[in-house]
Amino acid sequence: MNTPKTPDFDSVIGKGLGPRYMNYTWRDVALYALAVGAKKDDLTYIWEKSGMQTIPSFGMLPYLNSILMQPQRRVPYAPGELVGDLIINALDGHIPNRLHMGVDIIMHQPIYPYSGKFLTEDEVEKVFDWGDKGIVSQTKMEVYDIAGQPVCTLRNQHYIAAFGNNGREKYKSSKREFPDREPDYVADDYMAENIAVLYRLLGDTYTTHIDPTVGQGYGYKGTFVQGLCSAGFGCRMAIQAAIPDQAKRVTHYAAQMRSVTPPGTNVQFRGWQMDDHTVIFKLMNMDTGKAILDNGILEYK
Repeated sequence: MNTPKTPDFDSVIGKGLGPRYMNYTWRDVALYALAVGAKKDDLTYIWEKSGMQTIPSFGMLPYLNSILMQPQRRVPYAPGELVGDLIINALDGHIPNRLHMGVDIIMHQPIYPYSGKFLTEDEVEKVFDWGDKGIVSQTKMEVYDIAGQPVCTLRNQHYIAAFGNNGREKYKSSKREFPDREPDYVADDYMAENIAVLYRLLGDTYTTHIDPTVGQGYGYKGTFVQGLCSAGFGCRMAIQAAIPDQAKRVTHYAAQMRSVTPPGTNVQFRGWQMDDHTVIFKLMNMDTGKAILDNGILEYK
């Protein structure tokens, strides 16, 4: 059997999908909040007459061009798919295992909650060698408002189980040093049975989140929660722990996805206050004891 030739990853470095637009209204902002676990009393995020604020991880949605997603398309098409398509072509159509593994968002201004239009510019920033595991692709997206002012800078990392040991820059998993003490914030929550179904209404319509047989084909028990949904869930819990109902103060949020999480999971947020403007955290699956999110950080002014 011939060994597939490693794709020319350099051919997509610096390339993106071109300028794209995403319109939204307060209904999308409220739906997003509900999809990442907001409760009926979280009026700041779900009621348009409450002095509404937007959970800043809403700024992750343009990565999938989410609200403009067309149902007839196979999957949302994010900039990371440029790397994925290279790999699929090199493997004659075979789709290797792949997971969304990390997100980092820098906020340049709060997201106006009532209506808006995002302009996005994206690129494949790096492709790392992760040895026997495969590769890690990193993309960068700049999000602007209708006036051309920067809203946020978003980076995503994806793991793809193919073409490792390729001689490229080695991937180094960042490990945050957590204090050797009990967390300052502990909060229990629940990822509802319908969480992935709600979140896909925002455009993350990969079939692994709705069709159990697809997830089973990848070796999982059934459907699982979108990585960006878990990231948003952690963002909401971090804000409510450290600066309740003050989402507009957030300047930076990041987390690494650590495990596949099925809907209907009991979770626990554990946060450590590092200074007056920084909380680091983990989001734990209390049914398995594994981390859903690790190396999390919330920074605010």
